[in-house]
Amino acid sequence: MLKKSLLLSVVVVCICAGIAQAIVIEHFLDVPPSYTRTIGPIVLTEHSETNIFVENILDETRWKDWEFKIWVKDTGPVLTTMNVNYDLTANHSNPVALFPVNLVPLTEAPPFPGFKGFYASTFESGWEQYGTVLPGEPGLYPIGNPWWVSFHINVPDTYHDWLVYSIYDECVPEPATMCLLGLGGLALIRKRRA
Repeated sequence: MLKKSLLLSVVVVCICAGIAQAIVIEHFLDVPPSYTRTIGPIVLTEHSETNIFVENILDETRWKDWEFKIWVKDTGPVLTTMNVNYDLTANHSNPVALFPVNLVPLTEAPPFPGFKGFYASTFESGWEQYGTVLPGEPGLYPIGNPWWVSFHINVPDTYHDWLVYSIYDECVPEPATMCLLGLGGLALIRKRRA
């Protein structure tokens, strides 16, 4: 009986230690809410598993594009993948999809000396299939604009004394809306000239 109690205690401690190492960051909608936003750069100084949740305006008439950048110290690992998640619930408790996304090295200058960067962007052809599309359209994620987009990345503790990330998040109108916006802009230009 003592052996079972001891084993159970060790398992509970290990589980709690694993939970304590993860960090969860939620970026809630701005007030007033916007379909486009830039987050960061944000500096983290601890934890190995990082879960970043970005709230959006739930909207089936738009689709989601995003860009994620992350920097680690030059002595840190080469980051090759992260997981991305779309969720349609208010508390991001029921993901529609959780999928791996490849990261590639950034060529732009890092925000601090001694760092190297990695990124993924659904605005570029290498990742465009990971963005969402309107319901009923062909694509991997026909859900429109989800309520939450989350980014999950694991950096080994030995390299994680500094971690910097930034996110650009855009909810794009469907083409008919874009045409109406364009026509409205032309009408304003024409009216101003008259």
